[in-house]
Amino acid sequence: MRLFSWDRPVFAAASLTLALSGTASQAQWLAPAYELRLHPDFEAKTVTAQAAISLRRGAQLQDELRLSAPDLEIRSASIEGLALSPEKREGYWLIKLPPLLAARLEMTLQLDYLARAGEGLVFGADYVYTAFHTCRWLPCVGSDLGRASLKTTLDLPAGFSSLASGVPLAPPVPQAARAQQWLEAAPYPRYTLGFAAGRFTQSSESAGDKQLHYLGVSDEVAALQAKFKATPAMLAFFSAKAGLALPHPSYSQLLLPGGVAQEMSSYAAIGHKMLDPILENEQEDWVIAHELAHQWWGTWISCEQWSEFWLNEGITVFMTAAWKQQRWGEAAYQRELDIAARGWQRAKDANFDKPLSWPGDYPSLSLKRSIHYSKGALFMHALRQDLGEDAFWAGFKRYSQASAGRQVRAADLQTAMEAAAGRSLQPLFDAWVYAASSGQ
Repeated sequence: MRLFSWDRPVFAAASLTLALSGTASQAQWLAPAYELRLHPDFEAKTVTAQAAISLRRGAQLQDELRLSAPDLEIRSASIEGLALSPEKREGYWLIKLPPLLAARLEMTLQLDYLARAGEGLVFGADYVYTAFHTCRWLPCVGSDLGRASLKTTLDLPAGFSSLASGVPLAPPVPQAARAQQWLEAAPYPRYTLGFAAGRFTQSSESAGDKQLHYLGVSDEVAALQAKFKATPAMLAFFSAKAGLALPHPSYSQLLLPGGVAQEMSSYAAIGHKMLDPILENEQEDWVIAHELAHQWWGTWISCEQWSEFWLNEGITVFMTAAWKQQRWGEAAYQRELDIAARGWQRAKDANFDKPLSWPGDYPSLSLKRSIHYSKGALFMHALRQDLGEDAFWAGFKRYSQASAGRQVRAADLQTAMEAAAGRSLQPLFDAWVYAASSGQ
């Protein structure tokens, strides 16, 4: 997700108000698995849905369940055949649990609900897609950073294709009206779970043992192939730097109208405004690189708290620059660093420069981005300069391999980099990362 640009069009896939407002809220219940059946209505611009949500109670007894999805219309709720009565409150739905259920350690919540088009659930005349604001279409339990698996069944009209987190359980066939199923079996950050459906043009190619799929709403096959032609080389670059293959057997990129740029587990949604400059200058490939890099740093490896969102975005901005350096040369790398420096300068000019892992609230999303995206990328560059090429990339690979499939803190990156450097990096991390030692 790239939410700023100083010499490119500005865009925002989402307002990120919740995501960038400090630490994640403490969940009363956890939801490690969701199963959904979705019925998009392209005329009404709504999705009717049935959900089975696996619930797991924490250490303390909780006699109520909160769903942080206030815009959903919940029509019914039950657990093991026992009807419940959801109550809509300001900012959430409340479900009171009878003692027998409240005492359970695990159970499954069944819901029928309606989601309407809005931020996070976007409809066109013959397509629909989700982006970031998962709780606009999913009955959310717990923190957006919490990890969950997702099984998605989409009931679609004839001629419609689908795309969703994970892998298809059967090849999506658009010719006839039918249910199309997808499964993300591994737990991923909930805000990276999603789906899309529409009358998509499609093209595919192999990249080693991985499959790359290019989909579009209005583009011809040849145009999709031309715009995404750098993807195989990028895939090889990021795999080598991470020391990890792409975590899914395939990766899809969906080209859409507008300015969306959103990573999801196993795919990305990319708007024409973000990608079309590549037609005039092939070096404007940053959005492909940025969203692909997120398949490692941001989805597979994700921050434990929103206060350390730079571990998702700052690293990805830096890796986009590193790709450009490898593909287009030193001047392209320096241009990306210059963009980041101008972003960081905005925080300095506002007298609101903060350590990367500062846990407080920001007065604006713009300033938050200046720190987590821009300063985060520049810190990675500073680490690279301090350690040198061999030690830096060895430490980065060590961090990526040790962190795969889990949530991380800044200390995880520090530990890996110090192991590669063979010395303490505490002064450098204190200067850039940690709030307590900086006095800010």
